[in-house]
Amino acid sequence: MIIYQQSLGLAVILLFGLLGGRLVRRIKMPMVVGYILIGLVLSPSLLHVIPAQLNKELEIVKILGLGMIALMIGGELELKRLKKIAKSVVWITIVQILGAFIVVFVAMFYILRLPLTISLLLGAMATATAPASPVAVIREYKAKGTFTSTLLGVVALDDAVCIILFGVVSALVAILLKGGNLGILAISEPLKEIFGSAGIGFLSGLVLIFVLRFLNERNQKLVVLLGFALLNSGIAYMFHFSPLLINMITGFTVANLHTQPEVFQCFEDVELPIYVVFFTLAGASLHLDVLAANWFPAVIYILARGIGKVSGAFLGARLGNADKIVQKYLGFAMFSKAGVTIGLLLLVQGRFPELALMITAIELAAVTVCELVGPLGTRFALISSGEANVQKIKFKSHGMNMN
Repeated sequence: MIIYQQSLGLAVILLFGLLGGRLVRRIKMPMVVGYILIGLVLSPSLLHVIPAQLNKELEIVKILGLGMIALMIGGELELKRLKKIAKSVVWITIVQILGAFIVVFVAMFYILRLPLTISLLLGAMATATAPASPVAVIREYKAKGTFTSTLLGVVALDDAVCIILFGVVSALVAILLKGGNLGILAISEPLKEIFGSAGIGFLSGLVLIFVLRFLNERNQKLVVLLGFALLNSGIAYMFHFSPLLINMITGFTVANLHTQPEVFQCFEDVELPIYVVFFTLAGASLHLDVLAANWFPAVIYILARGIGKVSGAFLGARLGNADKIVQKYLGFAMFSKAGVTIGLLLLVQGRFPELALMITAIELAAVTVCELVGPLGTRFALISSGEANVQKIKFKSHGMNMN
């Protein structure tokens, strides 16, 4: 009985998700917005067609989708192509993260008058940028060029820096709440996660390169890539590392050491149905009730985060001598917020249960809005940069390569 329910649920997600994507395409919006909106309409918040239990049962699809996206991000980071923009990528990443942290902290502490500990944690969590939506929009609009490469580089580096910053802040919060050595432990954990993820990702990349040497057929390469996306994610969850970072490093290793770095184009054959399910389920996970109950602090938080991201990306791009287009528009592509944020929320709930209620409410409300606004911001940035092939987009070409 459960299997039939899953089958019907997956059919509804695929068919209605695709319908939503096609409908929003007609009003010149990214298809990912349609997937998320359909998921939201079918979620427990509205029609309850996709119950929370079904969402949980299909978690493996979200894990696969995120693993694919992370591999593709890493696969785009070829050093020979990034040499000219490496400096600007580092500057933008660091400054936009600091910008989001400082502006959100000031807004939470001085405007909303929240406790210092909660304000610090919200500031740290505001720095996270979800990579899934920007990558999906980039591939839908077939964007390529300096702006797109810079965006991918910043999105890839953002997660690592965010995790380190959160570790430092959580250590400070632990000291403020309890004192003692708990702060040292909190700092060591993110460093362990970063270096552990990087090490496993590098080794996985070497093994993947070795395996790919024996494969000539595209469909067999696709099977192996999907297998490694799941393998990396499974290892990450087993050792409490970051599946995003492991898959990104694996993709990065293949892109720079393999003789055929374009191998990730194989994902084109399956990415559309996985994207549809991934983002529709993401929409079904959003919480309108939480947004309605916490709309005022959420609005302040979202505005502060947006100001910090945009102004930080602008300043970082100037300091890194990036192109004027990058300076002007990159920050607008950094609004999306989901995967890493949920992971950080789980850490907060485990380490600081006395603070978790308020933080969880604000973050879930912000995720609900940012997941809808984020793809629109990325679309605006890509079109404004001149790197989105808007005139060439056809429905059948969704998900084609960026090269």
